[in-house]
Amino acid sequence: MPNYDVVRPSSPTTHHIPLVELSRDNQDAPSTTTKTTTTTTTTTTSSSSSSSSPSSSSTTRSYSQECDGQRRDDLQYNVHGYALEYPDDSSFCEKVLTQFILTTLPSFLQPFLGGEPSKPAKLHDIAALDGLRGWACLLVFNFHFLFTYTWQVSIGWGFNGENFGLHQLPIFHLLISGHVMVAIFFIISGYVLSYRPLRMIRSRSWDQTLTVLASSTFRRALRLYIPSIVGTFLVFVGVRAGFYDYSHIVLNDGHTVTGTNEQHPPILKTFGAQFWDWYRTVVLLINPWDWNLYYNNYNPHLWTIPVEFRSSLVLFLTILGTSRMKPAMRMLVVSGLTVFCVRWGRWEMVLFLSGLLLAEVDQINGIWSHPVLGEKPNDPSFFARPNSRAFWITVLVVGLFIGSSPNVGMKFTPGYMWLARLTPETYPEPHRFPQTIGAILIVCSINNSKTIQKLFTNQVSQYLGNISYSFYVVHGPILHSVGYSIMPSIWAVTGKQTNYQFCLGLLMGWLVCFPVSLWAGDIFWRMVDIPSVKFARWLESKIVLKAGDPPLLPRS
Repeated sequence: MPNYDVVRPSSPTTHHIPLVELSRDNQDAPSTTTKTTTTTTTTTTSSSSSSSSPSSSSTTRSYSQECDGQRRDDLQYNVHGYALEYPDDSSFCEKVLTQFILTTLPSFLQPFLGGEPSKPAKLHDIAALDGLRGWACLLVFNFHFLFTYTWQVSIGWGFNGENFGLHQLPIFHLLISGHVMVAIFFIISGYVLSYRPLRMIRSRSWDQTLTVLASSTFRRALRLYIPSIVGTFLVFVGVRAGFYDYSHIVLNDGHTVTGTNEQHPPILKTFGAQFWDWYRTVVLLINPWDWNLYYNNYNPHLWTIPVEFRSSLVLFLTILGTSRMKPAMRMLVVSGLTVFCVRWGRWEMVLFLSGLLLAEVDQINGIWSHPVLGEKPNDPSFFARPNSRAFWITVLVVGLFIGSSPNVGMKFTPGYMWLARLTPETYPEPHRFPQTIGAILIVCSINNSKTIQKLFTNQVSQYLGNISYSFYVVHGPILHSVGYSIMPSIWAVTGKQTNYQFCLGLLMGWLVCFPVSLWAGDIFWRMVDIPSVKFARWLESKIVLKAGDPPLLPRS
């Protein structure tokens, strides 16, 4: 409903009707000029109310002339004699439509269609890790898109004496391998979450260390779970709207989904049954006490979120417990905890604690920024890092090779049999062990080589890093709704009898699903992810004690 500017009369009998500027778009007409006509009110009959005097008519004509031809009929009166100023409906609708279009466009296209250009963000110290996270998320998308239709993304080159595809060669295999990318996610999380507390610890700022850890602990659940819950709720809405009806038919046709038939949103008979099914999913998703991997029906790819949350809490506790130790002793203790986690097959904690160790070593070597005020320069010399570009490129290549360990059949794959023999028996998923080693080497090489960092600090990499979490949340539902629905039609055109036809169909499906997922991820990033971060900070500011607050005294 449009907003009306109401001009109230000054007395019950005489109405001073200001002849205000009606056209909001007319900037040439004087906005401060106000003329007043006085009309005498007689009895409240229909004829009296509708009559107008000659003086009023002449004033109306002069007013119309001042308003550049604005029709006097535009100024109408309600039953009380108040003047109503109607907005320009066409202009209002145009503005709403323009804003809607800009909002739904990807952020990188908005400046080309009238939106405000985004200011280039200043790169922070560890911006390369943001870019690495973005590319890792893209490769996870590749894996999730392909593994629905083929098992070959999970096996390596030469497995069982066959499978000699180019995409299965070491390093090339990373383009379609998702599990090692999860390892990279976790080690980056451990690194980033440890980075600032370690800075405070090394500057002997114990109060700030406690403040940073308390803030990170408080906001971690909100940061992880608000986007996840919103994402699953949107899937719930999509199920009730019928967006998954056809994909259910495809899922059960027996010839389209020939790879991994992962969890898919159920379609229940009633809204209430569907809602309670979604509610139980959320309850299990945020359960911090179950360390088993939870693949929910509404978005099974969110199994990493509870793992991230629990591992983050253990990481914060480890930092707090070792915060007063000397650097060498702290690294010795954390290394012991890491080996302990290897012994018990807690591969996710191995990655988080490895991120902590890398952050400590990098700060000892001062690879990111200037030394912190008060930081002692006499750390153990055996942490000194090589500066050779060739050395770190070699480390990267070795990390990529080890990280290419196949998810299935590692001990039957040439080049990886020796890694299978080194894997502890306690690992529930043996491929996680070599992929952990590969992820550590990859992150370490990027942190220490400016040359390699350039691959991840450009605008494309930083954009992918910014939307990575949102892209991760939305890409699964897109693949399960859009992807499942279009693949039968694509293969009906290309055929799938030969490898060429099969791969051509996959390429066409990818070219549809990836832009849609990227678009949805961009919108989700701006509409959900960024507001959730701001909400967490706002909530924290409202409920935490400030440094200047009076001390809390016991009741007298």
